Amino acid sequence: MKWGDFELSLVSDGSLRLDGGAMFGVVPKPLWSKKHEPDDRNRITLGLNCLLVRSENGNILIDTGCGHKYSAKEIDIYGIEHTTTVVGELERLGLMPEDIDFVVNTHLHFDHCGGNTHLIGDEAIPTFPRATYFIRDREYRDATNPNERTKATYLPWNWEPLEHSGQLTLVEGDCEILPGVRLVGTPGHTLGHQSVLIRSSGKTFFYVADLCPTTAHIPLPWIMGYDVFPLTTLETRKNIYRQAVSEEWLLFFEHDSQTPAGYLERQDGRYTLQPRAWEVE
Repeated sequence: MKWGDFELSLVSDGSLRLDGGAMFGVVPKPLWSKKHEPDDRNRITLGLNCLLVRSENGNILIDTGCGHKYSAKEIDIYGIEHTTTVVGELERLGLMPEDIDFVVNTHLHFDHCGGNTHLIGDEAIPTFPRATYFIRDREYRDATNPNERTKATYLPWNWEPLEHSGQLTLVEGDCEILPGVRLVGTPGHTLGHQSVLIRSSGKTFFYVADLCPTTAHIPLPWIMGYDVFPLTTLETRKNIYRQAVSEEWLLFFEHDSQTPAGYLERQDGRYTLQPRAWEVE
């Protein structure tokens, strides 16, 4: 997709399956199951949609998917399927891992940063050896000091090798990492969660990440049980939604395997989405 001075490419790391009840929090199963039919283990299929941003100032990869550092038991529990991989998709687009200049992690849950590193024998090393990795300072502090509720998803081998190689950069607030590409704090799922805003030629593209993981989560109360601060998510969504509607942002949904992008509209007090085919922009 051409987006002003940028070229945007959806880069898939395949899919995983998570418990439908956890994905939809307080929303009753008779409602959410109409949008995502669960399997016999009550799991729903989620895409792992990452984004490649190409510009004259460098190549940016936003999130890195699950990666491959899992046991057979973990692969079964999470239903991880690598029908495609981030590195394989980049190669299809003519890029090698060495061609990535910047990696943005929206947060450090395993399904968003697992591809940061890969294994050589028993050692985890950076997947993108020349890249600067951007992580929110608050997210890093919470990941390195997890509590009983969060420690299962914060896996140190997804970021510690980046510290050792000097590739990790912590950002404290909203900032522009390249002209037209801005990191925006969107707390709630975690306090250090961030999204990515891309502006060019009068148009705005917004990588939502887990603020709203799929198009089924667009209604304001449809908030994940995984969110550490759901009421903060609610307020953050209200602010982002208002801007997205008034300024006609194109939203990108990281976990929606069927509808990765669309424009938000407000009708009769409710938010709805007008999907957009990826290749037509």
